Amino acid sequence: NDDNDNDQDDKFNLKLPNYDQHSSEYIILTADQVVTCNNNILEKPKSIEESHEFICQYGTHPPKTVGSVVLTHLPSRKSVCGVDVSTIYFNKRLGEESEYRQLVERLLGDGAPILSCAGGLMVEHPFVEEYIERIDGSVDGVMGLSKDLVCRLLEELKGEIASS
Repeated sequence: NDDNDNDQDDKFNLKLPNYDQHSSEYIILTADQVVTCNNNILEKPKSIEESHEFICQYGTHPPKTVGSVVLTHLPSRKSVCGVDVSTIYFNKRLGEESEYRQLVERLLGDGAPILSCAGGLMVEHPFVEEYIERIDGSVDGVMGLSKDLVCRLLEELKGEIASS
């Protein structure tokens, strides 16, 4: 098990400019998110046609965002992690070809970067909001980083540091 501890230490040998581990403290936040729908992970669409393929599913297969966060305290190297899952329920009419094509055209006409968003939609856009029935989870979690998760992890990390 000591070998695993050494491996773990190697993972945290971070090169921080002007980092004095005797007088400075840092909390490093690392995070990522994926969008899933109908048992598939959805990346950023590669084309407008692929965005249609993604969006047409949303009326019958609610997409989910799965976000993970790791907070690491330096110099103690204590870490905590958590996951946030939010599900977006869209109106079933979004599954109709005329509806999802019209939505994509409206978004493109408005300059929305649909090819730059995993899953092809931004829940905060007013044109998309028209189709949302509800979100189980949080809007900030869907948008990329759950504030509630980060705050909970900060409290957990505080306890970890205090107990060491």
